[in-house]
Amino acid sequence: MKKAELARLPEGHLDRYDWSRATRGRLAERAAKASALLRMIEPDLAERFPDSLSVDRALRALLVLEDALPRRPRKRRAA
Repeated sequence: MKKAELARLPEGHLDRYDWSRATRGRLAERAAKASALLRMIEPDLAERFPDSLSVDRALRALLVLEDALPRRPRKRRAA
């Protein structure tokens, strides 16, 4: 395709890019490591906890509360 024809294509159209030197999976390992750390939360929780710092603080407070409360004995199941 000529350069003038490429300029007419909308931004983001795949034909606008030169794929001749592309390599498959070049960033796959880095993306896999990053996605292993990713956790998705529901939208209503995302409103209450806008960043990871607020989530960390809430979880730490929950752990402190759990340690402070007495443990209830577990009921044994009849065999």
